[in-house]
Amino acid sequence: MFYKFLKFLFLSTLTLVWGGCDTKDDPVAGYGCFPTKCYNTTATNDAGKVFDIIECEDGEKFLRHPGLYGEDPELQKELPEGVETVAPPADVDGCGATNCKYDSVQTCIDGKACYPAINCPEK
Repeated sequence: MFYKFLKFLFLSTLTLVWGGCDTKDDPVAGYGCFPTKCYNTTATNDAGKVFDIIECEDGEKFLRHPGLYGEDPELQKELPEGVETVAPPADVDGCGATNCKYDSVQTCIDGKACYPAINCPEK
């Protein structure tokens, strides 16, 4: 019992100390912070259909206007290989797509989850 109390006390103290660290100067030091640059471009699927996408320097690709593709798994099969439906986060304290900004338009999937659209420069 005393061991559990000491473990709890140690982890609580560690959490307070760790949470007080300032990661603003080094965005990579923050957990889950992966800065990259993304650009608007196009991609073509196997059938020759062209899609507006956001392509990032880290190799990730996202559909620029998910619309029905975000809701319908059958339509997602039409997407070019490697293209995801939900866009990456725009620049937030040096994390995410650092050269993109949030748009006022949001994409909602199944009426449950809404994601803000982002605007990136052309490639």
